[in-house]
Amino acid sequence: MSIKNIEAIYPVGRLDKGLLVVGGNKRMYEFVGEYIYSPLYKLVLEKDVDRLKNAVSLCDLQPEDVEECVHFINGRGGYDTYLVILRRAGNFDGYEIELQNVSENIGQIEKISSRLGMLRDYLTVSGSALFSYRPADGWFKLFWMDYEQEVEICDMPFEQWREQIVGNKQVSEKDREVFDSFCEAVKSGNQEQVYIFRGNILNGGKSEETYRVKIQSRMYGCQKRVLGVWSVIRKRAGNTTDVYTEGNHLDSMTKMLNRKGIMEYAEAKVAKGADAAVIMLDIDNFKNVNDTFGHPFGDAVITAVADVIKKVVGNSGVAGRVGGDEFMVILNNCGDELTLRNHLRGIKMNVAALFPDKVGNNRITCSIGVSRNNVDSDNFKELYRIADKALYLAKEKGKNRYIIYKPELHGVLRISEANEDLTDIKEAFYSERDLNTFNRSLADLVLQGSGELPEVLEQMAHVLTVSRVQVFWGEERQSVAAWPLTLMENPCDAFCYEKEEYRELFQNDMLQIGNVNKLEYIMPEIYGMYRENKVCSILQHYLRDGKGEIRGFVTVEECSQIRDFPKLAMQIFESMCKVLNAVLLREEANANKSS
Repeated sequence: MSIKNIEAIYPVGRLDKGLLVVGGNKRMYEFVGEYIYSPLYKLVLEKDVDRLKNAVSLCDLQPEDVEECVHFINGRGGYDTYLVILRRAGNFDGYEIELQNVSENIGQIEKISSRLGMLRDYLTVSGSALFSYRPADGWFKLFWMDYEQEVEICDMPFEQWREQIVGNKQVSEKDREVFDSFCEAVKSGNQEQVYIFRGNILNGGKSEETYRVKIQSRMYGCQKRVLGVWSVIRKRAGNTTDVYTEGNHLDSMTKMLNRKGIMEYAEAKVAKGADAAVIMLDIDNFKNVNDTFGHPFGDAVITAVADVIKKVVGNSGVAGRVGGDEFMVILNNCGDELTLRNHLRGIKMNVAALFPDKVGNNRITCSIGVSRNNVDSDNFKELYRIADKALYLAKEKGKNRYIIYKPELHGVLRISEANEDLTDIKEAFYSERDLNTFNRSLADLVLQGSGELPEVLEQMAHVLTVSRVQVFWGEERQSVAAWPLTLMENPCDAFCYEKEEYRELFQNDMLQIGNVNKLEYIMPEIYGMYRENKVCSILQHYLRDGKGEIRGFVTVEECSQIRDFPKLAMQIFESMCKVLNAVLLREEANANKSS
C-alpha cells in the first residue's frame, strides 16, 4: 500500500534500513521533531527497542505487513502507545511505516463503548427481533441483535418481502387480515400500534409461532423511519421468548451464532452480492492451553476471544463460532482494504492482550485467514475454502498473524480440484530468502561433509516450521545430528521404526503422518513413544546403503499442532534426505578405505 493512500491523520513515512526517516507526510515530521536525524529507535521506550527490532527483522522475512505495539516519547515527559505498521518498500531498500496513536482514543472509546454496550445488551436480553422501514424508498430491514452484532433476517424492498411471506405461506391464513393491516400500518407509519398474528417468519418456515409486533415512527433529520420490535410469544405463559436466538442459531457458551447460524447467514450474504469479507480465525496452540491450564480456563479463553471479536467487529459485520476454538466473521463493506486491516489488527492485538497475568510470556494469540466476495469468488463455499487455506498459511508462517488472500502474492488456489494442496502458494509459504539460505547450507554439506549437518538441520526446521529434526545412521542407528542439539542427549530405540508393520506405512522410503493419534490402536508401542515426546505430526525418510538396505533414517517432528505437510514441503524434505544419504555413504566409504 502506497503511503499516499494513507489518511493524513496518521504519521506515515519511509525509513531506511537504519530506521532513519527519509520521507513522509506532515504528521510524520511533526512526530519525529528534533529527532529527525536520529533513528526511530531513539524515540522508543528502552524496554520496547528489542520489540521494534524484531518487527523490522520479521518485515525483512515476509511480504505482508508487520504490526507491533510500541511506546514512543510524547514530548510531555511520558510515553504514548502506538500501533506500528511496517512493510517493505516497493521501490527502494527500506520500509514504509504507519503510526497510529492508541492512547489518544482509549478514554473516549471506553466511555462511548460502555454506553453503546449497555444499550445493545438491553436489546439482546429482550430476545426480540427489530425492524426498520424507510418510507422514502420503501426499504425494509428485519434483524436481531446479538450484543455488538446486527444479524440480518431480511434486507429488501418492503413489498417484495410482503409478497415473499404471503407466497411462501409464512402467515397463518386465519391471521392474514391482521398481517395485511400490519403491513399497511408500517407503510403509513402514522401512529404507534401493536399487532398479534401467527406464522413461521422468524424460524425459516418451520413450526408456527405467535408474534407480537409493535411499530412506531420517528424523524431523523428530515427523514422519516418506521421502527418496530418483533417478539415471539410463549403459547402457555403469554410472555415473550428468545426462541429465534436460541437452539438452532446460538452458541450457548459464547452467545454468538453457532456453526449453522453463521454458515446460513454467510451464504445468504454472499448470494446477495454483498461487498463482504469471509474471515476464519483460530486460537493458536489452544490444545496446549487446555493441557496446561485445564478445560475451565480453556472455556474462559474461548469466551474472551468471542467477546473481543464481537467488540471489534461491532455492527460492521456478524461473527459466529464454527466449532471448538475456530470462529468465522462476515465483515461488511470491505472494498477499502485499510478498513479491513484495521478490523483484523484490532482482533489480533486484543486477543494477544488477554490473560497476561495467567499466561505470562506464553501469550494467547490467534491466526486469521481472509477471502473477499466479488474479488476472490462470488460463491460462498469457495470463499470459505480460500479463507480456510489462508488461515492454514497464517499458521504455517508462524501464527499470531492474518493473511488476506491475494493470488498475485500467494499464488492461485485450485479450490475446485479434489486434490487440494498448498503447492501453488510457493512464494508465501517458503520465501525466496529462506530457500536460498537452505540451498547454500545443503551445498556446504555436499562440499564439506557431515560436519555441516547441524546448520542444515536448523535451516530445515526453519523452512518446514517444525519442532525437531534428527538423523540416525549406522549399524547401531546412532543419532549423528539433531536440531535442537539437546535431542542428542536423549536415547531412542531407533530400530522400532523399522519394524515390518511400520515399514508398510512408507511409500518410496517416505512417510507422512499428520496426526499420530491414528497409531494409537494399530501400533500402541510406537504411539506411546510419540505421545511421551509430545509429537503431533511427523515426516520420516529412510536412508540406505549401497546394497539398498536400510542404514538409517531422518525424522521431522512437529510438537505444537496436528498438521499435514503440503507437497512442496515433502519434496524439499525428500531432496535433502537424498543428498544427506549420498554424503553419509561417501564418508563411510572413505572411512573404510582408510582403515
